[in-house]
Amino acid sequence: MSLDDRIDTATDRRRTAQRAALLDAASEMLMRGGPDAISLRKLASNVGTSTMAVYTAFGGKEGLIAALFEEAFDRLSTAQNSVPRDKEPLVWLANLGRAYRRFALENPSYYALMISVTMPVNETVRHEHPDYSTPPARAISRHSSYQNLLEAIQACVEEGSMPADIHPAMIADAFWATVHGLCSLELAGFYRSADDAGEGFALTCSAVLKGLLTPKGLVKLEALASAGLMA
Repeated sequence: MSLDDRIDTATDRRRTAQRAALLDAASEMLMRGGPDAISLRKLASNVGTSTMAVYTAFGGKEGLIAALFEEAFDRLSTAQNSVPRDKEPLVWLANLGRAYRRFALENPSYYALMISVTMPVNETVRHEHPDYSTPPARAISRHSSYQNLLEAIQACVEEGSMPADIHPAMIADAFWATVHGLCSLELAGFYRSADDAGEGFALTCSAVLKGLLTPKGLVKLEALASAGLMA
């Protein structure tokens, strides 16, 4: 590698690190005070850079907020992609749920952004416009983190643990809503302790899973649990 190449690589690394620092700081601002709380000048000062550097990286406040949403879902995808695709799809599915919770607890400010995507919208755009541009929540189903969940559900259907007469996306939606709601409650301080939150998460996810399994799936779930593979 030439000297110029090494310099370019070092510069790229600094830019990447600075961009990550700006996003982390901005996510905290957004969580605490909403979009109005984001000041590009204050953000640059907090990270130890210039306002021009923020404009160069994101093009302005709107670009910064868009990048924050993208970063939130990218981090969730990284967490989901770290889960091995177990040969038993029920184990894979359970592990995806736990990975979702870990992401939420480790990235509370970014998770707050994801919650904001699912806030109420006007009834006229809630169901009548099928395009994915409005409302933003519809775009979740196109994201790789959702697709991982959907693939695990499809594997359960193909294996016979889940019914073939229910569209896999409907089952995936049920699981997504379950873990999303539980994590939102936990981060909002609903539970008295982390242990209570963990037990509540396990209990609710287990109940939803059992309710969507075929008789074959229930038998397999019991066997996997007895073998300690669903803990």
